[in-house]
Amino acid sequence: MANKSDAELVKVINSPATYAEEAQLAAAFELKSRGTTSDAVDQLIAKLTDKLEAEQQVKEFEKKLTSKNTIYFLAFLVTPLVIGSFMAFNIWELGNRKGIWTVLGLTVLYLPLLVIALELLPSDLSWMVGVIHLIYGVFFVEWTWKKYLPTFDEYQKEKGISTQT
Repeated sequence: MANKSDAELVKVINSPATYAEEAQLAAAFELKSRGTTSDAVDQLIAKLTDKLEAEQQVKEFEKKLTSKNTIYFLAFLVTPLVIGSFMAFNIWELGNRKGIWTVLGLTVLYLPLLVIALELLPSDLSWMVGVIHLIYGVFFVEWTWKKYLPTFDEYQKEKGISTQT
């Protein structure tokens, strides 16, 4: 941005459809460092800085968690018993300790129920165990995610973090 003229920098700032927000912010900071500043440039800097900080907070929040898609993949590839530990880890990361024992308890309870189902099912219906795995995996992940894992906005409210808009 240092090689561009003031007119080119203003063009970058005034073309949000053409340039990324980071480029607009860099152009605004360059104009400000040259002493060519106005209220519009200061407002743009404040607006874009707040927006980029909010996006960064959401990314950091999501980075703490094992994604729902990864948990589904592991549940269907390996076994649904694995998902309990991943869900408990997600709950632990967000500080919601009350849900960990429920999640781990349901995970451990699933094993004897599965063994009983295998014993009761005739051998020609053993394929139903796979169906049971799928149903359990979907139900368990969706129920646990909604009950114990907040969205980013809910997480901010719980922790008393102010939202910048």
